[in-house]
Amino acid sequence: MLSNRLTLAASLYTPCDMGADIGTDHAFLPCHLLVTGVCERMLLSDLSPKALARARAEVQRRGLEGRTELVCAPGLEALRETACGCVSITGMGGETIADILRKGTEWLRGAALILSPQTEYPLVRRAALEIGYRPEQERLTRDDGRFYQVWRYVPGPWNPGEEALRYGSLLYSEEEFLLRAWLERRVSLCRKQLNGLRTAAAPDEQATAQAEGDLRFYEHQLGRRS
Repeated sequence: MLSNRLTLAASLYTPCDMGADIGTDHAFLPCHLLVTGVCERMLLSDLSPKALARARAEVQRRGLEGRTELVCAPGLEALRETACGCVSITGMGGETIADILRKGTEWLRGAALILSPQTEYPLVRRAALEIGYRPEQERLTRDDGRFYQVWRYVPGPWNPGEEALRYGSLLYSEEEFLLRAWLERRVSLCRKQLNGLRTAAAPDEQATAQAEGDLRFYEHQLGRRS
């Protein structure tokens, strides 16, 4: 059974002949996509030979050997020889995902992207903008008490301001089921961060100003839903 995060990622996938999961680890997501018929075939890639061995074991357990290609390669280099309709990159830090996107743009060939960074969301949004992609969906889910964002990006023009790059945009345009709880959590975290910054022995004015801006944004979004 998939986690809530991977279930959401699967729901955003483009049905296609060949999909790809970068940093596949246990291969739960690609195996689910194959079993449910979302993708006819899947390319499973990981930089770690140990992780790829786990993926291979799961593929064999599910009897999917004939519909998968396993590649040990960094980032999108796994797609050098294979065109894919949709590519997922989930469960990594934002800095890592942003680096993967910038270094592997030429191998995407217009594929839709399913992205779920663990940290540093603005870095991923900026990298997507730089390689010519725009957000089509931004969704929330929660696993074991922790919130996750999962995004669908597609090729196309996008002209966001700095606010959209930092905080996202589509997430706030509809009544996302978990949005209010997530905003309450963000407000609480911002207040704690500000308290720490303001009482520090060596004040960081830049960090304090940014935290104040974050708090204002999230309080405003929360207020719209009161």
